[in-house]
Amino acid sequence: MKKIILCEGDSWTSGDIINPKLDVTWVNHPTNDSYRLPKVWPHKLGELLNIEVLNTANAGCSNDSIVRRVVENTLKLLDKYKGEEIFVIVGWSSPERKDFYYDYNGKKYWETFHPFAITDPQQLSQKPKDQQEFYKAYIKYYWNKGEYFSRYMHNNLYLHYFLKSNNIDHLFFDAFYQTNLGNYHTIEMRKQSAITKSKFLKLTKDIYKDISFKNFILEGKHFCEDNLHPNEKGHQLWAEELSKDLQWIK
Repeated sequence: MKKIILCEGDSWTSGDIINPKLDVTWVNHPTNDSYRLPKVWPHKLGELLNIEVLNTANAGCSNDSIVRRVVENTLKLLDKYKGEEIFVIVGWSSPERKDFYYDYNGKKYWETFHPFAITDPQQLSQKPKDQQEFYKAYIKYYWNKGEYFSRYMHNNLYLHYFLKSNNIDHLFFDAFYQTNLGNYHTIEMRKQSAITKSKFLKLTKDIYKDISFKNFILEGKHFCEDNLHPNEKGHQLWAEELSKDLQWIK
């Protein structure tokens, strides 16, 4: 019997919903939790299945950080629950995002780099000159489909086998890409090693939702005003869809 669901992802799981009465701009600000969390799919799924849910998703994050948080929070949960009592759901983010560990002048933290943000002069100007040059060089020489799609597949495989080794059932889905169906991904997969490709394809068949969150709500256009994130209705519909697959965990 499952006792808790750990949910992870980016803004499509954490929610891109900010209380208009609060003077904050960061979705994951602690003071916004009581307003945000009840409106997104993990909370609604928990109500549908009558099970405790822990939503540790972080808006704007990379898949690298999703993996780190799932591992860390799973290890914490294993101090309280058996592996068989935990279920994990991961909504993967954009493969292009990448984390760098920032360590300078006493400041240490993981920084998520969004390659397309480099085209925003305001964001770029806030970084030191040498850091600007580094990111420009990174995009010119190292940011490419071969790198980030390979990293995406290995993130999936690593997390899958980590959870499996701890007897934790899990479900993966893509938030706004369609990994296992798109022509773009088919082309990129040809460049990967045969063993990695075969294992990843098996994973997508065994534990992946067959449609992305975005594609699921696209027809009904259940998006926020920014037209980039699901609104509360979209979150409700996704929770209902996931609950159909997870009736067995009650």
